[in-house]
Order: sequence, then C-alpha cells, then structure tokens
Amino acid sequence: MVDSAQAWLRRFVSMRSWSPELALCAIALVLSVGALQGEPFPLDVGVAEVVKAWQFPLLDPVLHGVSAIGWFRIAAPTTIVAVIVVAILGLRWQAVTLGVAALTGHLFNQLLKALIERPRPEMAAERIAELGVDTFAFPSGHAQSFTIFYGFLAYLIWQHVPWPWLRWLGVTAALMMIVLVGISRVYLGVHWPSDVLGAYTIGILWVLLWTRVLRAGSTPMQDPSDEGSPGG
Repeated sequence: MVDSAQAWLRRFVSMRSWSPELALCAIALVLSVGALQGEPFPLDVGVAEVVKAWQFPLLDPVLHGVSAIGWFRIAAPTTIVAVIVVAILGLRWQAVTLGVAALTGHLFNQLLKALIERPRPEMAAERIAELGVDTFAFPSGHAQSFTIFYGFLAYLIWQHVPWPWLRWLGVTAALMMIVLVGISRVYLGVHWPSDVLGAYTIGILWVLLWTRVLRAGSTPMQDPSDEGSPGG
C-alpha cells in the first residue's frame, strides 16, 4: 500500500507542469486580498451597470432560470444524479472524484465567504427576499460551483465520448452554463463582476487539481503530451 501511495504521489506531482495551478492561485490570492477591503474594485460598478442594462428578448427569464439551477436545493440533487449516471456508465472513479470535487468546492467557497465577508451590492429588502440572498459576496457560490461541476463534466465528456460531434456539443453546452451563470449573478445585481471572476479562478483551479488527482489515480505514468488527447 505504501508503494502504491508513493507511485500515485509521483504521478500526481510530475505528470505535467504546475504552472496553471500556481498562476490561478496567485490570481485568486490577489482578488481575495482586494475583496477583504469590502469595497467594489475600480471596474466593478461600471461593468455591473452595463450588464444590468442589457435588454434582449428572453434574456431575463434565461438568466433567472440558469441562476435558479445553482441554488443548493436544485444543485445538490443534480450533482447526485450526475454522479450516479457517471458511475452507471462504468466510470466509478470519475464519479467519486466528481462528487468529492463538488462537495469540497462548496465547503471551500463557504469558508472563503466567512473569512472575507465582502458585502453584496446594495439591494432593496424585497429584492433580497425574492432572490434568497443570505451570505457574503466573494467568491460567487453559483459561479464557482458551476465552474467545478460543469467544468469537470466537460473534461469527462472530452475524455470519454467517442463521437466528435457529440463531444463538442457536450463541452460547448457545459461551458455555456458556466458563462451564463456568471453573467446572471451580475445581471441580477447579487454579485460584483470581481466576485464572479474570483469564483471562476478558484473553480478552474479546483477542476485542474481534481482532474490531476483523477489521472494520477487511474492511469500509469505517461507522456505529458498525451494529457489533452480526446478519448484518453
């Protein structure tokens, strides 16, 4: 068992460069320190006003709908169903990793919110009640959880779906969900753009770390050039 653990650790550390993770850590740290000040960043107000001023047919119900999917009462059962489906498809280790990544990501998000305590944009009391907002702003829980969940699904689709057209369709749909939820949180006025940016940064970092865990646990040592090849 000790030898297996050592072999896994070697694969985890050396299978590819750590540059993306280190860069994301640095960005997340800078954003977190800035958010500790409690005030919006210089571009936050202007960008938020532009997004909230968008008036396109169906945009309002689409963004409200996407945002609603991120609430815990919907996101939790959705994640459980996805884990079960992935396991049924024969990807048991991948299913476990998806579930653990989603859970630890949520807990880490709640910890950061409690530590940073950044206020949300000012909203009327009835608006707060309507949107069910009751926690701090940084980082956006919706944007971070979507990035982890749909980002990990996109990775699994790219790696395991054999048909190129379906692979591209699935990955595109997953990425669209990530983009739309970030826009929705600013559009609804419950987050500053920097809250979403911080969530995206941490979410991508989480996906990179847990896919590294997955590959270290399920594949032998391989050439790093094979990392992004579909169907692997």
